[in-house]
Amino acid sequence: MKNSKTQESDRILIVDDEDPSRDLCRLFLESDGYEVETCDRAEKAMALLAFKRFDLVLTDLSMPDMDGVELVKQVKYHYPSTNMIIMTAFGSVSSAVESMRSGAYDYITKPFPRDLLLATIRRCLESHNLKREISKMQTELMQKERLAAVGSMAGAIAHRMRNPLSIIQMCAQYLEGHLGSNAEHLQILQAIEEKVKVLEQLTRDFVEYSRASRIRKSPERLEKLADEVIKNCEARCKIQGVDIYRRYQPQLPPIQVDADLIRELLTNIIDNALEAMKGPGKVLVVIEMDKSLKNLNLSISNSGSVLAAELQEKIFEPFFTTKETGMGLGLAIVRQVAEGHGGRIQAMGDPKTNSTTFRIQLPLQSAAAVKG
Repeated sequence: MKNSKTQESDRILIVDDEDPSRDLCRLFLESDGYEVETCDRAEKAMALLAFKRFDLVLTDLSMPDMDGVELVKQVKYHYPSTNMIIMTAFGSVSSAVESMRSGAYDYITKPFPRDLLLATIRRCLESHNLKREISKMQTELMQKERLAAVGSMAGAIAHRMRNPLSIIQMCAQYLEGHLGSNAEHLQILQAIEEKVKVLEQLTRDFVEYSRASRIRKSPERLEKLADEVIKNCEARCKIQGVDIYRRYQPQLPPIQVDADLIRELLTNIIDNALEAMKGPGKVLVVIEMDKSLKNLNLSISNSGSVLAAELQEKIFEPFFTTKETGMGLGLAIVRQVAEGHGGRIQAMGDPKTNSTTFRIQLPLQSAAAVKG
């Protein structure tokens, strides 16, 4: 059930040792669309909070075991995001001040009309949701600014590295052709060339990361881009013994995306899956429209490896890697591409199926024309 003020039902816990008062509050709140639970003791309230999430606790001030002020202190210490409102039949300025200092949002005196109770609760939840949204926006903004700075730095590093690397490689190749058959010298030169190739790949990663923030959209078929990437991976999959399966919802509409960047996103995720499997297995690529008809959902699952819960966010951070080689930019590029398109990405491991899944949601926008 949903109330008129929120997209989801807010959960409220009523704590009051008086049955009539507790039941009347429950009736008022449920009639306005809230999910409500009740109990008659502070200890029971703490036990419920340990196992269930509540957006707000409405508690009486005077109770036999632990009073409302002490309950506020306990709840705010253990569950700081839970809102608190105190109610009492013995209102006074001192008790109101004490409850507010303890962390309560507000204080109402019994008996109170239904409209006052609902207005107080709505105001509390709206204030809390606004603060939460502002905090989320600030975090996202800081993250975007940090990623943009990293991207700018990566582009500058790549630009400065290219010429010196080319010169080193040409010099190594020149010496290799003029040193004759000296095995020791040739081995040293080959080692130099190998390291140059590693640095060249790093340079390309830097370029791709800096490019991921510059999006040029056109109407594309997401399933067509996926087919192109899968075709390019077929040889590697055959050698490794990996079967790739596709499940596309029929008649999907075109989507406004940067085709090159989406190919890069798909390639990086499939490459990551193949490396994680370290042998034969299965990869499943699914593309479908979500229930809202506003987004296309893309998921790529691989068997044989389970992403640990503590790594589900870290793997998208620039330069984070669990591999012996590589700079940890592949999945950072994936996230930057997804978010640059106004979408989002998440990764999760499932121990039951011994698999890992990457899910990308991309907003569906109208496209006047479709390529191909």
